[in-house]
Amino acid sequence: MNNKPETHPEPAKHTTGDRLAILVPAYNEAARVADVVTAAREYLPVLVVDDGSTDDTAARAEAAGAIVQRQSPNQGKGAALLAGFRWALDQGYDAVIMLDADGQHDPAEIPAFLDAYAARQPDLIIGERNFRQMPFPRNISNTIGRWLFAWALGQPVRDNQSGYRLVSRRLMEATFSSSEHGFEFEVDMIVTCVTHGCRLEGVPIRTIYAGETSHIQPWHHLTNYLRVIRRTRRVMKRTRRDTRQGEPLRWLPLLLLPLIGIGAAALIIITTSDSDDSRTSGAITFASPPPVTFVPPTLLPTSDATAVPPQASVLDKQVPDISLTTLEGNTIRLRDMAASADGQIVFLNFWATWCEPCRREMPALQAAQDDHDNVTVLAVNIETPAEASDDAIRAFLDRYGLSLTVARYTQPVLQDFGVVQIPITYVIDRDGIVRFRHIGALDGDAITTYLNEMDTD
Repeated sequence: MNNKPETHPEPAKHTTGDRLAILVPAYNEAARVADVVTAAREYLPVLVVDDGSTDDTAARAEAAGAIVQRQSPNQGKGAALLAGFRWALDQGYDAVIMLDADGQHDPAEIPAFLDAYAARQPDLIIGERNFRQMPFPRNISNTIGRWLFAWALGQPVRDNQSGYRLVSRRLMEATFSSSEHGFEFEVDMIVTCVTHGCRLEGVPIRTIYAGETSHIQPWHHLTNYLRVIRRTRRVMKRTRRDTRQGEPLRWLPLLLLPLIGIGAAALIIITTSDSDDSRTSGAITFASPPPVTFVPPTLLPTSDATAVPPQASVLDKQVPDISLTTLEGNTIRLRDMAASADGQIVFLNFWATWCEPCRREMPALQAAQDDHDNVTVLAVNIETPAEASDDAIRAFLDRYGLSLTVARYTQPVLQDFGVVQIPITYVIDRDGIVRFRHIGALDGDAITTYLNEMDTD
């Protein structure tokens, strides 16, 4: 297996702010991959992971301007996506947009994902198809699959099998714990998103079918899908029990028993619907879209409470009167800490040991506390003891030479500060007023900007 991608210069028309890339898993898509790559490169650089193709997929993708990573033999779509995630993380990308190489996803819809990401910074954005526009029997099998998954997950997801997605760096990192390597990986990704407290959204996309061959083996896919449903149900029941949540959608199992049989029949019909006889060998084309400019998610210093979601309306207000417990067992009252007699500025940072951007920002936070007598950093770890014990957190601090005060999260502090992703930092002034919110990794320049803003007031 060759994991070293061949390099190409990035397109001249590229985004600004957060670094994003297009990830295209491909298996025997020589007839279509070049058109997909050409259209997608109008927006972002493209990585194609050739999953053991026996045709010219890799060569045609490379000729169209994609960076190509080859893995052999064929290992499944999930394995191809994980290889692409690893490349994106190693290259420092903040998010990737996944789309298929067979022409079912129109690259002209990439701006819809960019707009949603710029506005709210979700960790997973799923392109939601209109099932009524799908050919029979795909519409039936997808609808049944959606109902089954909603029952297992305990919340609705409009399109759990769509391969057109934006995935944040945080979620990419979390998916490496998945044991799925086929098409079921995309379903498991949603479970990972929910159980890790990541933010999930959807955007509508076109529903395109042009006689392409499906690589799904109906019986094998059905068996694996039902296995994923069963595991999802088990994981979510355990999660809801741990968080003392209710059991939603209790009535769905009664309806789903007969539907499973219908789903099996529908998937069998796919064998005929997607036979090689229906394959069209001609390449597809997309309209050449204009380039877009991407707005980075990390906000500039602002005290405008209307610029953040409602749950983060603590801006320009007295810090909530919440107490936290440090790793040493001491109790810290936020209001007392912020309004201390020596006039401390508090950087209230939310982080986790598995979060790569959190690791990147820790030296800057440590330096801010070391270099300024009036700066205190309180790093709130959002992991449960089962995910990271106190000893594991101390080992993390020792490994990176950190002496920051670390506290364990409580539900009130997460809710009051609207923590839906990490890292996120709130800056509290000497009077105990929450002045700024910073989404993403902090660096020295950003910290200096926040301090200067408060000194000039």
